Amino acid sequence: MMNATSEIPDSGADPMKQYDPNLPVPYWHQRMELAGVIIVNSLSLIAIIARLYLRAFRLKRFRADDKWMVAAGAFLIFPHFVCQIGTNRYGSGLHDQNIPDEWVLPFWYFSWGWIGYNIVSSLIKISVCCYLLQIVPFHMLILRRLIYVLMCITFSLGLGISLCHLLQCTPVISNFDYTVKQQTCFNIDIPRFTWIAVSISIDICILAIPWAIIRGSKIQPSERRILLIVFSGNLLGTIVCIVSIYSVWSTRTSLAYYDLAYTQTAFAITNDVEILFYALGASLPVLSPFLLSRFATKQEGHHTTTSRVPSWRVKGGSTIGSPIQPRMSQPKRSKSYLTTFNDADFDDENMNNNTIHGHHHRNPDEDDETSSDTTLANRPSKSSSGDTMTEGGHMKERVEDMV
Repeated sequence: MMNATSEIPDSGADPMKQYDPNLPVPYWHQRMELAGVIIVNSLSLIAIIARLYLRAFRLKRFRADDKWMVAAGAFLIFPHFVCQIGTNRYGSGLHDQNIPDEWVLPFWYFSWGWIGYNIVSSLIKISVCCYLLQIVPFHMLILRRLIYVLMCITFSLGLGISLCHLLQCTPVISNFDYTVKQQTCFNIDIPRFTWIAVSISIDICILAIPWAIIRGSKIQPSERRILLIVFSGNLLGTIVCIVSIYSVWSTRTSLAYYDLAYTQTAFAITNDVEILFYALGASLPVLSPFLLSRFATKQEGHHTTTSRVPSWRVKGGSTIGSPIQPRMSQPKRSKSYLTTFNDADFDDENMNNNTIHGHHHRNPDEDDETSSDTTLANRPSKSSSGDTMTEGGHMKERVEDMV
């Protein structure tokens, strides 16, 4: 935020009021910031929109992780993007002595929008966690609970750092009314370093979860390598977050005492690049079916072309999820509207019990409706290779996921 001083002197020597019309104006620096903000934020929006289009209109799978990405895109536009343009218009990228007095108040108000960085980053991380919930098997309760804990920590971190920026000085009203004199303000670098440390720790946990599942799954080595690369996309944002440590440390003196408008350019561009990489990393898993069908087409050791369906999509060697499934006859449906399974899948005794009670037990090998397009659970199937255990409507949805 604008007021990063530990204490404002009574003499009124506010750096933002020391306008010097004779000081050379570094327009190149301001325009570089403007260009970086527009280009990087636009790329982030394109990545988010492309991901949402793929999930909602192509795959017909708009789920919780996509909703969090919608929220991230909304906050990216406002307040983050809009307020960065506003602060640049009123002096961001220039020296404080270059900012006229009439620009001080709008610059100060637009600087509130910088909390959008923490909000957007947190929402993207929560979206990744929601995606992990779809691919983590239900029997792995520890991992699922860990993901929920990560979501709570991420949400609390983003909210807490945002409040630190908004409520930086005392009295509290001075953070919202420029005419009220600010008495004391804590060093904003403290929550910045806290954000970096906790954020990196969250990223490591988010990366470790799919890595552990993939490395322990029974899939082809080529598919395993591609999935490891796909879920490593968040490392891009983590690397930029680590780089920001140097930015905070090297400019801490300037940020704490004077010339904030000029020195914050590095933070503006770094934060935007970090959001872009996080958005790309969160979108890569959505493309995993395409990447696997495109690059993992050879079986190891046999050198024979495989089906378009990755090995982890075909359970127990059956034809479930295979492209040839739509060409096969549809499974026989039960006459009762309360049952949706195939009569041939169960023995007569189980069938009679289920019919008497008016409901059927869920097959543990049946896909859950909330499962992801990428399913990393490798559970053995109880059906033979010739069985067609999936009902017609559900089979159609699984085939649409693959295309």
